[in-house]
Amino acid sequence: MLRALPSTKRFDMKDLFRTLLSIRQKRRSPPVGPLPPVGATIIRGQVRMAITQPVPRELWDWLVLSGWRNLPVKKDRRQGLTVPEGALQELIDADPQERNRAHTRILEQARALPPN
Repeated sequence: MLRALPSTKRFDMKDLFRTLLSIRQKRRSPPVGPLPPVGATIIRGQVRMAITQPVPRELWDWLVLSGWRNLPVKKDRRQGLTVPEGALQELIDADPQERNRAHTRILEQARALPPN
């Protein structure tokens, strides 16, 4: 007599078949959200940044154009990289013409840190 697999086993098999048949679908970027409040987290790919102070509208527009989005869920269990403390302040203080360099430096520092 065949027994039904527990639901976690069913999903594991589905996951295995999708991997073997290469039918994975890349996730789309979350839609652009409102200006993030203090205490929120924003993401860019696998890199996260905590919002520790109010973000000026002009900087948020620049971050959105650079690929940053509000974290779509409160409890995100995915592992990723976190930018060092003070990264947001560095971007706020950076001259708009120097912001790309500061952003690149911050992303490099995040890659050098151990993942969460």
